[in-house]
Amino acid sequence: MQWVVYNKGGNDMQEENMAPEAGAPEVPGVPEVPETPGAPESEQAASTALAHDRELSCQNCGGPLAYLEGESVITCPYCGTTTMLAGYDNIVKIDSHSMLPMAVNENDAISALITFLSKGFHRSKSYVDSAKVESIKGMMLPYWIVKSSAATSWHGKKKRTRTVGTGDKRKTETWWEPVSGRFNEDFTWPEYARENPDEFWGVGNIQPGKKSVFPDWGKFWLRLGGSKESPNRNLLEGQMPFDIEAVKNAGLADNLVNGQITQDRAEANARGNIKSHQAKKAESKADVLTDVDTNVNVNRVDLVYVPLWEMKYTMQGKQYNALVHGSKKEVLGVEYPVSKKAKIAVFDIFFGIPAVFAGIVGFSGEGPVGAKIAMFALLGIMLAFSLMKGLGSKN
Repeated sequence: MQWVVYNKGGNDMQEENMAPEAGAPEVPGVPEVPETPGAPESEQAASTALAHDRELSCQNCGGPLAYLEGESVITCPYCGTTTMLAGYDNIVKIDSHSMLPMAVNENDAISALITFLSKGFHRSKSYVDSAKVESIKGMMLPYWIVKSSAATSWHGKKKRTRTVGTGDKRKTETWWEPVSGRFNEDFTWPEYARENPDEFWGVGNIQPGKKSVFPDWGKFWLRLGGSKESPNRNLLEGQMPFDIEAVKNAGLADNLVNGQITQDRAEANARGNIKSHQAKKAESKADVLTDVDTNVNVNRVDLVYVPLWEMKYTMQGKQYNALVHGSKKEVLGVEYPVSKKAKIAVFDIFFGIPAVFAGIVGFSGEGPVGAKIAMFALLGIMLAFSLMKGLGSKN
């Protein structure tokens, strides 16, 4: 089976590098911006202004940093130094600045997706044989990684029942029992450093507890299982100092994206999101939750550039999205069609349980005829659905 890549996507967000202003010290390796042949100076200037909007000088090498309005975390394309605009006339150099290495090439990223789509109860290997990659794009995207620990205490009530009495006086009593508990969890919590998490598919879904696997059931109404939430990953594993040359060698210099959210704001967002995540976990510990209190202790906040592969692929005549970790052969997020076999199995389980129950009742002693009829009716429905979907199909 061979996957065909129809179009390798570029980064249409990345701007060209502007040359230093006249009189500025020369920066080794900083290219001059070539003029467009035949273009009037006014058109050249207008084009440059539209592409960059703003510019400042790198505090380390003096190179020009072109950026768009709204961006506040800017990485120098010449020396790799990152500057944060923390307010009007407040420019801060970010020292805690690192990256995860791009250790997964394009073919490895596709291989990771194929492996994922070929395994699992809800997926079908034969679907993969007809799949085609429409576009694939490698990116270095900025995340604020908030290394923290969270201590959560909760209080609630659980519903209890018991049967008392005998004979005509037999009855069921219900009461609510107070329950409480405490749990702790450590995080390397990722906050995407840009305003719009939807500008690249799936980049906002790698936070713990967010839905990251999306099965497409089509018009099938028994939608049971297949989805998945992102685990609590260690996103600092493999962390290395930011190296602009390594980014260039990986071919990602043009897809190195500036951030828009400052460190303080990212930390505040992380605290709120961690509290929401812990509150959701606490909900499973009681039937009624009356109180949840989470204390978040932030140890450090790092700006980490994470390599990611964004893919669009077609399967069964429909387009889907996928996001693969660029440091590991791991699918971080994906959409996929549910196989026919999975639909048949779910359908048979749904109707099979009442069919078995009806059979037990109908054929136990002098069981009611209606129960026998119900059993055969349910079995007939199961058989008809299996034949309609194609029980012998590889899908």
